[in-house]
Amino acid sequence: MSDHVAVYSTEALPPKALEELEGFEVLEGQADDDALARCQALICWPHRVPPGLIGRMKGLRMVQAMSAGVDSFDFSSLPPGVRLFSNAGAFTESVGEHAWGLLLGVAKGVHIRNKRSTPRRLRGKTLLVVGAGAIGSETARLGKSLGMRTIGVSRSFRRPEAFDETAPLSSLGDKAKEADAIVMALPLTKSTRGVVTYDLLMTTKESVIIVNVGRGDSVNEEGLLRWLRERPESRFATDVFWTKGGRESFDTAAWELPNFAGTLHNSGGPLGEDLSELKAAAAANVKRFFETGSARNLVDPSEYI
Repeated sequence: MSDHVAVYSTEALPPKALEELEGFEVLEGQADDDALARCQALICWPHRVPPGLIGRMKGLRMVQAMSAGVDSFDFSSLPPGVRLFSNAGAFTESVGEHAWGLLLGVAKGVHIRNKRSTPRRLRGKTLLVVGAGAIGSETARLGKSLGMRTIGVSRSFRRPEAFDETAPLSSLGDKAKEADAIVMALPLTKSTRGVVTYDLLMTTKESVIIVNVGRGDSVNEEGLLRWLRERPESRFATDVFWTKGGRESFDTAAWELPNFAGTLHNSGGPLGEDLSELKAAAAANVKRFFETGSARNLVDPSEYI
């Protein structure tokens, strides 16, 4: 590690995060130009970076997101040579559990009120996980524990042993036909925006259950609504919604449909939590970068711009 590394965080860091950065100079809150200029790392929520901040950080080498997704980051502000890292690993267990909460909930019909529904059995069935990063891999691991056959379609595989079969994302159309349950755990990039279309949905089994814990905009909203209306035996649950007016909006006509269920993007952890674990994970990745020269969850800007 360099003799002196200064880190700037746009939010106050809890004690666990500060422990990870012991030996680093940590700046929070207001900072003048001289202080920002010597900072080599920025810890932030991608959508909360103040305009012009990065341009004032002349010595910046890396940006560490506190969130798993970075699609809201202003990539035009990222100087050449500065690397951006997501915080996907910090959300692995909580989002993996949440995916299964949604999947089991709609499979057993707990979202249906005042009407008898037919519960679906998942044990021994086929689970397709779309996006095999940390969260997708954990979702597949939990599926195998229930005796499901697991298929992963992804650009890369964090834990290939969690899958009985792996395939590239380009094979999504073929593999979707085999699945009894599908979990979407994709980041939102140029290639994944709107990847789930009406035509793709119509190739799935009539009784399919689909859960999305990635990004809402990976699913075409109008196509989904049409499919849910035409396929009442199919079920869809989501924790992530569509961007409207520049921000995620929970206002969708899907709520009116009996085969739809959702939670308001809270899979990352209980509301009111100080988020100390995920902030500590972000800090640990900064420490890893300056101690080893590399870190986890490197983002390729070309996938976004």
